[in-house]
Amino acid sequence: MVGLKSAFRTCAALSAMVFAVAMMTFAQPASAQHKAKPDDMELPTNDAKVVEAGKAKFAQRCSFCHGGDGHGGKGPCLSCGVFKYTGNTNSEIYATIAAGVPKSLGGTMGAFGTTMSMEEIVSVITFLRWEEARRVAAGEIADPKSKNDDLPVFPNQK
Repeated sequence: MVGLKSAFRTCAALSAMVFAVAMMTFAQPASAQHKAKPDDMELPTNDAKVVEAGKAKFAQRCSFCHGGDGHGGKGPCLSCGVFKYTGNTNSEIYATIAAGVPKSLGGTMGAFGTTMSMEEIVSVITFLRWEEARRVAAGEIADPKSKNDDLPVFPNQK
């Protein structure tokens, strides 16, 4: 069990590192609009094409478990600003999508890193952050940052 957790963390960390290097190489800062923390990867939430691509990919690959527009279903809400299994930064969400959430950590989500491109995963995260901001602005959900300047990171593994 401990070996599986360690392998998951290593895979997630490697996925996040590869993605971070790629984003630094290919990202266009002018279109970047969302960062959960200063050292987090930026997402182009003001780019309607990326948001729409993410919405379409989410509907195709994620909505069965996470509900329409990520509002929750069999799986947790993904447009509420709090991510249950790994953390709330864009990089951590990327790693979760790429590596999945094994049962040993309380999840049942498979890894999508081999069936979705880096751009597709980024577009899904961009859509989720856009939807989160829309929901906060509409008063549908509380702003997850209003209670604390530091977003929580889950879970605390040792």
